Amino acid sequence: MPKHYGSGSGGGQTAVKFLQNDLWHRVIVSGAGGGSDNVNVPDNYNKTDDGSGGSGGGFIGQGYWLNGTLNSLRLANSTFGFTFGSGESAQEEGSKNLNGVSPGFGYSDRAGAGSGWFGGFASHNGNSGSGGGSSWALCANAIIPQGSIPAKGSFWMENESHPYSFSLNDGYIFSDVKTFPGIWDGNGRLVITILDSIVYPSCMCNHYLHYSYSLFLVFFLM
Repeated sequence: MPKHYGSGSGGGQTAVKFLQNDLWHRVIVSGAGGGSDNVNVPDNYNKTDDGSGGSGGGFIGQGYWLNGTLNSLRLANSTFGFTFGSGESAQEEGSKNLNGVSPGFGYSDRAGAGSGWFGGFASHNGNSGSGGGSSWALCANAIIPQGSIPAKGSFWMENESHPYSFSLNDGYIFSDVKTFPGIWDGNGRLVITILDSIVYPSCMCNHYLHYSYSLFLVFFLM
């Protein structure tokens, strides 16, 4: 009997949200890495059935490895990915997103993709990993998707859609944003260092909240 070593699901994003706890109020997002196939077979590296997952943590997510070869055809970024806020789960018939992989290949060892601002695409292939999700921050040069942004969920079964809740004129702009794609041992991390602060009145109440206009942000991704 052949051995089936299994595969991993994609990681979850690390996000900071203002005012409401939903995908359309995120102001900083650290994308997650995609799942890998046969993660416990070290002698498969760069060989047939090497299915490493792509890293997250960059403004553009990484693709995935299929039989030791990097596939970069479908990369999550600021306006594109499997769907807003979710990485793609592996499915028997392949992707339900018209931009995704279909049909699938193999009956086992299919990895899930990483979540992020936009989630990565799954490969739906038993010899492959899946893509990482994109990172994003509400900074001066941020690319904000226009109009209503649909969030279909990891299985493409949800239908909620809203415009993004903030603009570049709302006073929540971050500066000196840097991302470092890669691997982090443990949970994903997002580090914010406040270099200076001002008193800024909240738009929700009469209290005063402290927001920084000069932040150094570093994304660490597991």
